[in-house]
Amino acid sequence: MGRKFFVGGNWKCTGTTEEVKKIVSNLNDAQVPSFDVVEVVVSPPYVFLPLVKNSLRPDFHVAAQNCWVKKGGAFTGEVSAEMLVNLGIPWVILGHSERRSLLNESNEFVGDKVAYALSQGLKVIACVGETLEQREAGSTMEVVAAQTKAIAARVSNWADVVLAYEPCVGYWNREGCQSCTGTGGAF
Repeated sequence: MGRKFFVGGNWKCTGTTEEVKKIVSNLNDAQVPSFDVVEVVVSPPYVFLPLVKNSLRPDFHVAAQNCWVKKGGAFTGEVSAEMLVNLGIPWVILGHSERRSLLNESNEFVGDKVAYALSQGLKVIACVGETLEQREAGSTMEVVAAQTKAIAARVSNWADVVLAYEPCVGYWNREGCQSCTGTGGAF
């Protein structure tokens, strides 16, 4: 049986408490097919995870925008998979192009993060995609295959993984990150 339709929204590093409350209110009022047809997952910034989780309608889910590659400890600024599970956050986005590009997260590192998050009971939205330069060079397939293989080398059960094709060309220009003017961007 195939996977049901999946819709996700990454709110990036944007929003105030009032803006987030308004977005959640709009989502709560939205007319969407039932959960057996479509799964909706939103990913607010970390500071809003509890607010969104506690106020979002129950048929929509919440994802963190990242998590650390192993159990917590002396990793300032990181959030562990265990912390997310403790908060009742069921999903996490890993391998996002911004983290690959700006923080130099390698395919192998992303694969390790995916495997660890799954081992802790999280569901994973694993991002794959090429940069503008890679697309222009005609290497999209090779890049995406290498990213996917690094995950596949560490994951045997894909039931809790969604691959999100998220090329950098959607968010980046030759000078760097294009500014986001709002929330609710795609993965």
